[in-house]
Amino acid sequence: MLSATIMWRDRGRLGFRLSGMYNWSLQDAIAAFVQSQQPNFGAQHQMYLSALYAFVDMQSHLLTLLGFPPAP
Repeated sequence: MLSATIMWRDRGRLGFRLSGMYNWSLQDAIAAFVQSQQPNFGAQHQMYLSALYAFVDMQSHLLTLLGFPPAP
């Protein structure tokens, strides 16, 4: 059975270990992608919170329609 674990490689890059074998080109591609997305982290965080609050609000309305008391 193969086991995949996340580990840290030199220079602070994120890497994956799969049964003792390393795919450094894949690791470098993932690290480059994450670094390219770093300037957008704030906007992505705001979008995530907005979607999360909209989902919770929708579920609260659904439960209220089904007869449960509204959430405070």
